[in-house]
Amino acid sequence: MVDKKVGFSLFSSLVPIDYSIHHLLESLSSQILKLTMHSPLCGLSFVSKGNLDGYSKAVYLPLIDIKAHSTVLSTTTRTLLSQTFVNSSGDVIPQARYTFPLHDGACVVGFTCRIGNRVIQGSVKEREKARADFHEAVKRGQTVGLLERLPSTADVFTTTVGNLPPRVNVAIGITYLQELKHDMEAGETRLTFPTAIAPRYGKYPFELLSSPESTDAQASGGFEIIVDIQMAGDSFIRGISSPSHPIAVSMGTLSSSPNEDPSLHKAAVTLSLGKTELESDFVLQVRTEQAGKPRALLERHPTIADSQALMITMVPNFTLPSSRPEIVFLIDRSGSMHDKIATVISAMQVFLKSLPVGLKFNICSFGTRHSFLWPRSKSYSQTTLKEATAYVQQFSADHGGTNILDPVQATVENRYADMELEVMLLTDGEIWDQSQLFAYLNKRVVDDKAPIRVFTLGIGDTVSHSLIEGVARAGNGFSQAVITGERLDNKIVRMLKGALTPHVTDYGLEVRYEQDSCLGEEYEIIDKVSDSLSVSLRLDSTPTAPEQSDQEPISLYDPSADVGMPEAGVGPEAKRDDNDGQARFAHLPQITVPKIIQSPAVVPSLFSFIRQTVYLLMCGESARKHPKAVVLRGTSSHGPLELEIPVQVSALDARQAHVSHNSALTESPIPFHGRTMLTVPRSWNTLRKQSTNLRQRKPSLSSRKVAAGYLTPRTNPKRC
Repeated sequence: MVDKKVGFSLFSSLVPIDYSIHHLLESLSSQILKLTMHSPLCGLSFVSKGNLDGYSKAVYLPLIDIKAHSTVLSTTTRTLLSQTFVNSSGDVIPQARYTFPLHDGACVVGFTCRIGNRVIQGSVKEREKARADFHEAVKRGQTVGLLERLPSTADVFTTTVGNLPPRVNVAIGITYLQELKHDMEAGETRLTFPTAIAPRYGKYPFELLSSPESTDAQASGGFEIIVDIQMAGDSFIRGISSPSHPIAVSMGTLSSSPNEDPSLHKAAVTLSLGKTELESDFVLQVRTEQAGKPRALLERHPTIADSQALMITMVPNFTLPSSRPEIVFLIDRSGSMHDKIATVISAMQVFLKSLPVGLKFNICSFGTRHSFLWPRSKSYSQTTLKEATAYVQQFSADHGGTNILDPVQATVENRYADMELEVMLLTDGEIWDQSQLFAYLNKRVVDDKAPIRVFTLGIGDTVSHSLIEGVARAGNGFSQAVITGERLDNKIVRMLKGALTPHVTDYGLEVRYEQDSCLGEEYEIIDKVSDSLSVSLRLDSTPTAPEQSDQEPISLYDPSADVGMPEAGVGPEAKRDDNDGQARFAHLPQITVPKIIQSPAVVPSLFSFIRQTVYLLMCGESARKHPKAVVLRGTSSHGPLELEIPVQVSALDARQAHVSHNSALTESPIPFHGRTMLTVPRSWNTLRKQSTNLRQRKPSLSSRKVAAGYLTPRTNPKRC
């Protein structure tokens, strides 16, 4: 059997051969792809060794039940994913690996594993400490596991379970939070359940095997999905639809409380057929009133004193004169696109007919190799439109594997230096090694400050959202996804409008607080978030002579020395006391915790009608003040930009905003044992410890500053 993705790498190494032979080999491999499909890469499996062919294979345990219950709260959701497997063999499985997909940006907040009558709860630890504890427990014969995200991609998680008993059911429950996407086709909120991990191009991570021996990873009874939707008080539900599956909608009530009084702010969604197969992503679209209104929701932590969070949802609605950039379309024509080429052609036809006259554009097809329509971009005219349309009409999935980095580099290096570059990437995103692509874009866009933006359109039923979202984030653009048969005209137009929007790279946030009676009405308190993030390290730079010591000198060659990764701070005592993996950071200098922690640290680029969300974690003195508004500021070539958003106190789950964006927390694997040992992530743990020291501090009042914020006269700023 030819591997759907991995098998293509050999063709790229055939260098000095005739192009027609190269093209023939790629076409042949692409045709073979259409006839060869992997079993799903997600499920609970173990490695079977000693086969006649000498290769190790992944054997999947039968999946007997799978269900998901998601609760949508405005633009975020909390989901409990439950799956039950059975080990029907009579042998103990030394190590079984559970692999599952999550949408990009999902934050795992809970994990349970029921093995027979025994329930194992998750606890959070530092990565190295978690791995060390796991291997130590396996050696002792304990049933133990380790949950972590694959390092090469953000949308695949694995759990390793050690010493799985024979003839038992294994029920795995995962709770995660997710920020919902803004779908531009109808201005709706979009919820996506990934149901499978599509085979991808490149070297498979060591956590996965590319040739499963069994197809039992599919649930015999199908996938059950329940979604409860609850909107904020001033936003009622106008419509619910699914472009991927037939659904049944119950307006006015929730599945968890069907007897409550009906309300236009609530709804419950189930599958019309009850269950579905694990073949394509489940997509749900919710259309609500006031969906395009900017919001700033304040939530105070119910248990941690002096701690609150702001979730700022920005939906700009502004018009600036269009810029005249160079636009290059990167089109994925690899073998995995064979059932998506018709969608690509439709999308490109809309793109080409919507370009403004005189704008420079080009088209690049890529797979194992890449090629451009023209050596350099040409101005849009009737002649070039005719050439581009004829080129698009002959598209086919005949370019072998998926190599995205090379065409991106070629596009950037071949751009016109005197104008901005906008890249439109159309792909299914099925590659494993995504980090190199992200690193390159970060270097060129962030470090080099090149005037480049990248927009992505994910096409297909099993799109890698981590790739299309990651590329858009690194490229200061935005991403959209379209499944088979879904309308895409409005998405294309909005993406093109975003590409023509002038570049603004200096967005910043300010928090305005309620008036302090002791200051008088002519002043107000303002915290500029960027100033709160500044860190000053007071290190003594004056070298001092080492003190003489009578201690025995330490040998520089000790055969018994452990020179591996340190698990603790200094010395054997520190190593024994290192329960949370923090001691290895003990030598770092102490810094004052910022009053406000912003996530993401840089406000993303804003585009009209495109929703972006920024989170502010506030502790110490900033948590004791009462925010009344958040002000977004930026500078364009046409003048200053400003958006003031009033702060509302959220009546929903008081912990949602604290954990709904995983970049605000330290990403850690979750080891679990027979008892619960829940440990908060390092950044939040440090925040709690150091914020207690700030409670006794009294803000100093100077002639121009209050509580380390800005004291400014009240004015009426000009708005744009």
